[in-house]
Amino acid sequence: LLADRLQLALGQARRSGDILAVAYMDLDGFKPINDTLGHDAGDQVLVEVADRLRRNIRGGDTVARLGGDEFVVLIRADDFGECEAALLRILTTIAEPYVIKGRTEHLSASIGVARFPGDGDDPDVLVRSADQAMYVAKEQGRGVLCLFDAKVQAECRRKERLLTEFKAAILGGRVAAAY
Repeated sequence: LLADRLQLALGQARRSGDILAVAYMDLDGFKPINDTLGHDAGDQVLVEVADRLRRNIRGGDTVARLGGDEFVVLIRADDFGECEAALLRILTTIAEPYVIKGRTEHLSASIGVARFPGDGDDPDVLVRSADQAMYVAKEQGRGVLCLFDAKVQAECRRKERLLTEFKAAILGGRVAAAY
């Protein structure tokens, strides 16, 4: 359903000239709740998170749970400022306290965002780019919104490629390892 909604949103954005934000969201602090309070409590949190997400988007936007504590949000607007405002509202509402089994718990969300046009026009590329930006958001301290940056991602891929080549060289005996 998410793939269909994303294709539809991309088509509408192309025709109207709107901006489409593809946001990949991961909950920060969910695993300890699930581990200490149990899966029923974790499920209760996920239901509350989904409700909070629905309350912070418009009827034409989409929220999808990918699995675990990961969600994708599609927001179409006249300009990116509207998308950003909605995503900042989501960060704020996710950070509000949760009462589970009589205990008050706190979560935050890390959100990565890819935009159409600009960051691609292929659904898979946009979701993957948003996912990569979400990991950057987590590295920046969690509870933040991070926009996809193609230059940063290209540099990360370059470093990963060099590391892979270096490991292969060591394993192949072409480089002496020093201990």
